[in-house]
Amino acid sequence: MKSDKKAVRNLIEICAAKGIKYVIISPGSRNAPLNISFNEDERFKCINVPDERVAAFVALGIGQQTQKPAIITCTSGTAALNYAPAIAEAFYQQIPMLIVTADRPLEWTHQGNGQTINQTNVFSNYIKKSYDLPVELSHENDEWFANRMISEAIEQTMNYGTFGPVHINMPFREPLYGMKDYTHQSLPKTIQTVPTKSHLAEPTIESLKTIWDNSERILILAGLLQLNHNLNDILGKLTEMDKRVVVLTEVTANLHHENFCPSIDRLIDSLDLPEETRQFKPDLLIIIGHSIISKKIKQFFRPNLDDEQPLHRTTWYIGKEQFHLDTMQSLTHHIPASANDFFEQFLPYCKKVDGEFRQLWKQRDKATESAHHEFLKTCQWSDLKAFEHIMKALPKYTNLQSGNSSAVRYTLLFNQREDVIHNSNRGVAGIDGCTSTAIGAAIVNNRPTTIISGDISFFYDSNAFWNSHLPENLRVILINNGGGNIFRIIKGPSDTNQLEDWFETHHNLQSKHIASLYDLNYYQANSESTLVEALKCFYEKQDNGRPALLEIQTPRLENDKILKAYFKFIKARQNP
Repeated sequence: MKSDKKAVRNLIEICAAKGIKYVIISPGSRNAPLNISFNEDERFKCINVPDERVAAFVALGIGQQTQKPAIITCTSGTAALNYAPAIAEAFYQQIPMLIVTADRPLEWTHQGNGQTINQTNVFSNYIKKSYDLPVELSHENDEWFANRMISEAIEQTMNYGTFGPVHINMPFREPLYGMKDYTHQSLPKTIQTVPTKSHLAEPTIESLKTIWDNSERILILAGLLQLNHNLNDILGKLTEMDKRVVVLTEVTANLHHENFCPSIDRLIDSLDLPEETRQFKPDLLIIIGHSIISKKIKQFFRPNLDDEQPLHRTTWYIGKEQFHLDTMQSLTHHIPASANDFFEQFLPYCKKVDGEFRQLWKQRDKATESAHHEFLKTCQWSDLKAFEHIMKALPKYTNLQSGNSSAVRYTLLFNQREDVIHNSNRGVAGIDGCTSTAIGAAIVNNRPTTIISGDISFFYDSNAFWNSHLPENLRVILINNGGGNIFRIIKGPSDTNQLEDWFETHHNLQSKHIASLYDLNYYQANSESTLVEALKCFYEKQDNGRPALLEIQTPRLENDKILKAYFKFIKARQNP
């Protein structure tokens, strides 16, 4: 039995035929036909999340891990607007998501009717496409149109160049709770999009190859990427063949090879004199992956107005974005292909070449790594010291979800473990929804899943725990330094009189009562020794089958001083 709204029945059947499994439902009345029908169908796993903002981020985490859209569905009115932050993150991170909003019939918009707003194309700036279905399928062409739109909407989330969020708006007239048996009715037709692979024409390859051959210093900068063993192997082979090629990887790139240079921030900050800095800059810069976290690398590559001899270079961006992504303000070529497809096609054209550029970078990488370990030997209790122990203690094959602001930036300072998969909401880089995303990820992967969150982000998203599907494999690490410590690190806020109240948002909150409210196993640490002990218990199997929360308290007024001393120490070791 399903809703007697035929559009709902057809939506259910087409979604099932296309392999969609997860449906995140926020309870309401106008979406009753959807709630009832999805829950009555055993092909779907329905998850009840009352807070729509949390629900959308949970779906984001599911899509991030599975590369298939999870459905989010809610009632009409302002409920849908709460989806917006996660939809924007999905759009810029290119994660599939299917948004199905229930609505009042169009004639009631702007008529003083409760829970009625204009929902047509309401997410227009942050979705691939939006569809409004007919209120009733009273004619055979109405059904043909609705079914075609549903198929197209689902395909849009996973095909047509890039992944991303797509919106279906479904207006319903009362009554809303009627049921019907469709056993003897034919299934709706589904339309499949045939997947294709990007392939560059021979003249294009030759043109790019000419630029490559004429470059003495080639640097590939990798931002946010899904784990891709094939791409990893191709780039590894490329660096083995061509010693002019440097690969810089952020933690979210999920790329690992002995020839690659991780921990970009500590390496870039070690460069001092202009003459030295110029030696490290490439003739050909190639950017792959989504948004770059490191502010230092952006400053390094962007035009410097104070440079008397600006470096003229070629910059390629490889990705399927529909717009020119010119993060470094030097873009010359946009190559609309996946990095994997491009380098797979390009590698056979490459040959063995000698050069000193990679050796230059690798020597500095090793030197800064040595200075990094030397500093940590005597480092005081702080955020930095806490991260040293956390990164070592992560269980094998962990899925690490890094919260935004200072949390993800601290992970950049540590060499990446090959067994750890890194994710972070770096599409928009908001602090909202980081914990919710991690919960979605933990629901669908079988790995230990850890979210490291700052305190402002944690408390902002504490509703994430308000659902009955918290997975046992979830571990939450809260770095509680009494406020948004990032504002003590970056230039500007610390020079104002408004730092504590209007930037840092100083507080004395603790999470123990939140853990109690949601029945989370709770651990606490406020020193190096207590953290070492807490981590041992934190990652053990919890007897009650519940997730665990570890709250780490660090000194609010010392963290920024220690981090600045860290960078000063590393620079001094390279420039005595």
